[in-house]
Order: sequence, then structure tokens, then C-alpha cells
Amino acid sequence: MASPTKKLKVRRALKKASMAKLRKNKIRKYGSTAKQLPLNVPNAHEQAVKKA
Repeated sequence: MASPTKKLKVRRALKKASMAKLRKNKIRKYGSTAKQLPLNVPNAHEQAVKKA
């Protein structure tokens, strides 16, 4: 019979692999970046400098 520690390690490894598969499938399906990245919007510091 396997020890509780060994069972835990096996269970943890299976869960880790399962979560990795889910994460990768989600990235493949939806992409890894947000749809609207505000890259052309000046940040708060630049806005404050312009106002001053």
C-alpha cells in the first residue's frame, strides 16, 4: 500500500498536469493577451506633466 505522502505527491502531479493542459487550451482558444490593450493611451504621469 502506498504511503499518504506518495499518494499526495502523485495526486498533486496529476492536478498540476491537468491544470497546465487547461491553461494551454485556454491560451490556444482565446489568446494570451487582452483584446484591447491601451498602447496608444498616455499614462497618468504623462497626463499630469502635460497639465502642469
